[in-house]
Amino acid sequence: MSPRQMAGWRMSALTLVAAIWSNIHISSALVPLDSHLFHSLRRISSPVVSPDQQQALFLTSYYDPDVNKEYNYLSLLDIEVGNMTQLTPVLEGSDRASNLVWLGPSTAGYLSKGVLYQHDLAPHTNGTLLFNATLSINSATYRASSGVLLFTANTLPDGNISSVAKHSRDEKNRTDSAMVFDNLWARHWNKWMNEEKSTLYAVNTMGEGLSGWQLGSETNLMQSLPPTKDTLLRWEVEGYTASEDGKHVAFVVRNPGLDMAWSTNVDIYLTATDGGMRPKLLTGSFKGAASSPTFSTDGSAVAWLQMKTPGYESDINRIYVYNITTGNAFSVAPEWDLSPQSILWSADNSVLYALTPDRGDRRL
Repeated sequence: MSPRQMAGWRMSALTLVAAIWSNIHISSALVPLDSHLFHSLRRISSPVVSPDQQQALFLTSYYDPDVNKEYNYLSLLDIEVGNMTQLTPVLEGSDRASNLVWLGPSTAGYLSKGVLYQHDLAPHTNGTLLFNATLSINSATYRASSGVLLFTANTLPDGNISSVAKHSRDEKNRTDSAMVFDNLWARHWNKWMNEEKSTLYAVNTMGEGLSGWQLGSETNLMQSLPPTKDTLLRWEVEGYTASEDGKHVAFVVRNPGLDMAWSTNVDIYLTATDGGMRPKLLTGSFKGAASSPTFSTDGSAVAWLQMKTPGYESDINRIYVYNITTGNAFSVAPEWDLSPQSILWSADNSVLYALTPDRGDRRL
């Protein structure tokens, strides 16, 4: 487990309980927990620990049933002392913050309305715009050691990041709402499938701090994947993680094809963040679902969870490791009868920690 991850897990139960309780603001008198009160309780997000492991960012969110609106705000937690500072004013509706990142020792970052903002650690101040990719950003990750900013955004089949805005305007101005599908991948959960797919990009940055940022042009890290005939059945990134040195990124994609509606063939690819490496398929030996890629602290290896049986969503997760230097992959604890949900490397890369359901509980 990396020092940053260890710091996040070491946050004491008392500190977290204090954080939650101080954000609830309920009278000490006993009150019935009805649906109105339940939905108005304040909830905190998972903490994002600073590079020096002394502080953590988190979001507090709540819903106001009387006006039917959601709100949140960004706060800073001193891990050692337990003091909390509200950094941003309350953000309403679509302006709410998400995807917290550390952009420097004293600079936080967050997404709002699909735009990346930066924020110093001064309380009750507004963030300043750092990066607007001309379209809505879905997620962002920053690696200070290499100055690389990774983000995902929806793009069209041409892969041109600037053509999405016009397409969105044209769709909004349509006089009909008809949709035509000639495959079974027409709807996924609560959304209709369309030609816009989540794509992974990298941007090189120079400088640091609230006034010194300079950003290069975006590099599409998925453009070398095999082309597909059907524009609705294209590669779409479902998750990604970057090495601590910022040189490599592993991303999760569902293998496009006519059987996507019932297939569990989810793969993991490895590529370089500078775009100079063709994405390498790490999970080609399996037709089951792969998930949770995580890099070793020195960036020399990547581990992931792998189901083997095609079409079997309740299959057991096995742990696999790929050595980037040698190109060899191997299985860890192949006979283990439990199914881990997530994995982390130890600081010296000799141990993998796994969070695993076991007898009605989740154990480390």
